[in-house]
Amino acid sequence: MLRLIKVQGESMAPRLLDGDFVLISRWYPSLKAGQLVVVDHALYGVIVKKVLHIAPDGQLWLGGENNQSLLSERIGWVSPRRILGKVITCICASAQHKLVKD
Repeated sequence: MLRLIKVQGESMAPRLLDGDFVLISRWYPSLKAGQLVVVDHALYGVIVKKVLHIAPDGQLWLGGENNQSLLSERIGWVSPRRILGKVITCICASAQHKLVKD
C-alpha cells in the first residue's frame, strides 16, 4: 500500500521542507540507518524522521535533520509496529528543491 503524506514544519530541512509531500510504502524488506520513515508516535502523532539506529530487537532510534527537530531523546525508542511506512520518494513543493529518492 502506498500513501501520500504532507510534510509540516522544518525539522527535516533541508532534505524535506514544509509543504513537500512524501510517498511512503508499507512494504519494504528492511530498514537501514539513514532512511526516512513516517511514524505514528504515541505522543507526537504522525512524524517524518530519519532512522539513526536499529536495536537488535528492532526498536528504532529516530532523529531529524536540524536543530529545530524534536530531540531523539524526547522521541525515545520507537517500535517497528508504529511505522506507517518507509519514504520512497519526495514530491517537492519548491522547484528549487531537489528530488529525494531512496
